[in-house]
Amino acid sequence: MGYFLLSDGLLSVGREGVKSWTGIITPQDTVEEMQTSFRVPSEDDFDGVDVKYINPVTWAEETVQCRTPENPFPRKTEAYTIDVAMTADRAWRIGMRRLMKYLHQRRTYTATASMLGWCHDFGDHIILSDDIRTGKTQSCLIDAMIYDFQEITLHVTEPLDWSYVNPRCWIQFQDGRPSSRMLTPQRVDDFTLTVPYNDDLHPGDWIMDDPDIDLPKLLFCDSEKGARHGIVQEVAPSGDSNCQITAPEYKEIFYQYDDATYSGDVA
Repeated sequence: MGYFLLSDGLLSVGREGVKSWTGIITPQDTVEEMQTSFRVPSEDDFDGVDVKYINPVTWAEETVQCRTPENPFPRKTEAYTIDVAMTADRAWRIGMRRLMKYLHQRRTYTATASMLGWCHDFGDHIILSDDIRTGKTQSCLIDAMIYDFQEITLHVTEPLDWSYVNPRCWIQFQDGRPSSRMLTPQRVDDFTLTVPYNDDLHPGDWIMDDPDIDLPKLLFCDSEKGARHGIVQEVAPSGDSNCQITAPEYKEIFYQYDDATYSGDVA
């Protein structure tokens, strides 16, 4: 499903769905601690959605029932209306996205960042982290790097917690972009690690000796828990040149019915 997007003064279209991350926000990027709000499950939550839409062939108003297999008769159902959907399948998929978010989207992250925050648009998939030890994530600066065509050796500014289960990491490059995939590090010592060489990391472009350019950042995490993933909902001014980013959590389960077909109303 697409949505209207205004970015850098240009009108565009964004696409909601499974998408790769476009940025990382770490404590090195924020001016205040990241806040996490949690929505507790309650009896007032919707656990079903009825989608009303106009059939483009008959021009009649029709309704599709969005239910999960384990709960065919929900306690509370949302009545949601869309103007036009080309098929019942498409209307049902839109409704199932809403239902999956009602059931599984509990957290919203808020971070106040400096200039980096303005790089993000509505709908971007971002990674967020804090340095709370129980959160199983660490972020630090990469202050030295050497490489050959087998591996890249990184030295960081803080000792890493190698007690994490199957640790993984991301790199945030100096232009603000993140590495396109999670990397598997190998320990050298508390401050040093290696990652496999790959062209998409382009280590030859890193600038490590210019005090006017921020160093690359490393986000180190437990692979079982990983970092927090969010979808940018709002980027708003906050003080002098800062901005506040609000991002409800992102999970691929929201979109698990995107390619499914409508099986009909519950009997």
